Amino acid sequence: MINKKKRNNALLGSALFICRTGFLFLLIMVFTTQLSSVSLKAQEIDFGDFSSKYAVTLSELNPAEDLEFGTVIQNEGVKSIDLVDAKILMIEGVKYLDVIVDITADNYLFLDSDVACNGTNTNCIPFTLQAAYANRGSNNTNQAVLMQIASNVASAQFPILARGNQPPGPPPTPVYEGYNPALFNETAYIYIYGSLNVGNVDAGSYSGEITITVSYD
Repeated sequence: MINKKKRNNALLGSALFICRTGFLFLLIMVFTTQLSSVSLKAQEIDFGDFSSKYAVTLSELNPAEDLEFGTVIQNEGVKSIDLVDAKILMIEGVKYLDVIVDITADNYLFLDSDVACNGTNTNCIPFTLQAAYANRGSNNTNQAVLMQIASNVASAQFPILARGNQPPGPPPTPVYEGYNPALFNETAYIYIYGSLNVGNVDAGSYSGEITITVSYD
């Protein structure tokens, strides 16, 4: 299992009652593995039985680039970042295996990290999460599948490499001396984007968090 947290920073200034804001993501990663017991069901192999033997990694496509909303104006209303401009993360692992991806975002960006926000305060900016993934072997938003989202929580289960209409392949090759994971690995892509709803908020620095969890099924 991988937990990845992203902090969203927004800078808000004022001049003649105009506010300016931006949005920045920072990343933290924690790596664990998930164990499961052996099970056979109607001759179907549970790939989760093999997940503890193989690594899965989550990384940024462009670590130097953050999701940035740029300048917004006080009471501007909704300002969005679309899928084509999303922050891109990469999941690398055994192409035969399914992963479960969960993404949880704060509902607000908070002024100076003050989380005392009831939704009507002038110290918080509402944030709406959107997310998608692509698992056809290339970073291509035209192939992206939108993730289901409820209350800023997104989730999806999918193979690292799409199978199309084909049944699941054989279990991955067992780890052995000289095992080269590059021969069996593939990369899937996660896209994170969304929108702010900028109202009559105070000037200052706003921030929030997004947590991403990835594990083999």
